[in-house]
Amino acid sequence: MAWDILIRGGTIIDGAGDGPGTIGDIAVTGGRIGAIGPSLAGDTKKIINADGLAVTPGFIDIKTHSDFVLPINPKAESKVRQGVTTEIIGHCGFSVAPVLTGKAQLLADYLSGGAPWLPFREMSFPEYLDTFPAVAVNAGMLIGHNTLRLMVMGLEDRSPTAAELNQMIALLEDGLRAGALGMSSGLFTPPGSFANRDEMIALCAVLKCHNAAYFTHIRDESNKVLEGGRRGDRHCPCLRRSCRDCASEVLRRR
Repeated sequence: MAWDILIRGGTIIDGAGDGPGTIGDIAVTGGRIGAIGPSLAGDTKKIINADGLAVTPGFIDIKTHSDFVLPINPKAESKVRQGVTTEIIGHCGFSVAPVLTGKAQLLADYLSGGAPWLPFREMSFPEYLDTFPAVAVNAGMLIGHNTLRLMVMGLEDRSPTAAELNQMIALLEDGLRAGALGMSSGLFTPPGSFANRDEMIALCAVLKCHNAAYFTHIRDESNKVLEGGRRGDRHCPCLRRSCRDCASEVLRRR
């Protein structure tokens, strides 16, 4: 058998959790693992000596803000050199899309502390996904609740009207249909902190319909967490879906 790459003598850790790893070889052909064994034979174009090194699947970074930096650093070297090959981005209620007409500067000002270098422009979430540059890692996108609220209500400290809530729901559904994995929120940070329980339940109902995920920074990390989780889970079963499930979905779509 001929291989493109043969990684020899590494400690193979496959993530199954059934031991500290085994010494062996990994053969790669056509960009995929072709064989794993204690001592693989065959011609190969390239041999990598992994003696004394660990060989693992790529790591999944389930909570990052790399959507702010991947467009200007698509090689993602700070992640790849640590073994990270998949990232879930758009967390804490912050996403760089959707951007409604006339709202690009509003979002740029809002996110200026974290991403002063990004060129914000008017675009839908589907357009954002379609134009996101090719990067060195797999990227799964979340829609930020803060961004939805900012687009519809600005920084107003009040409950949304029925029309405003429906507009947020429409923007959320638009992104989910295009391929977003779910929604993130930061309920301790304005304008997310202005959202009440009914607003979040309505948005989570949309996530449930799309079998999408919900990631949140909760309002208070010490007060009635268990009670809130139970109530939220009843109204929003998507809370049960784990970050690992989302990462698996990213890899499946690759």
